Amino acid sequence: MATRALPSQRQRLRRERRHGAILDQTDRRDLERAGWRTTLEFRENNTRARDGRLLHVEQVWYAEAERDRRPGAVRAQGARGVDVIAAVAGDPDEVWSKLRLEAELADVRRSGDGAARAS
Repeated sequence: MATRALPSQRQRLRRERRHGAILDQTDRRDLERAGWRTTLEFRENNTRARDGRLLHVEQVWYAEAERDRRPGAVRAQGARGVDVIAAVAGDPDEVWSKLRLEAELADVRRSGDGAARAS
């Protein structure tokens, strides 16, 4: 099984953007280029006093990604054959960075799992 690896920092610097300004969220773009489908969700956790006064608002960003393990395969019922990863952070850039690390770990686990099965 051949899955595309995420590009390194050096590879990203070599490739120059030709159209328009550079967009934010490079980690998200790299994940999507590597075959991951991504989503981002924003939530606010509100802390209130007993009398109802708002004391604190915490911003929380949730990012998820999924990828079919078999390239070109039609998705079967259920989650069989699908990798799913998630991350939580206080801002969008941080959550994409965490999610990218999770994706790299998923690739490492997958390559280690295949080597263990081959033995």
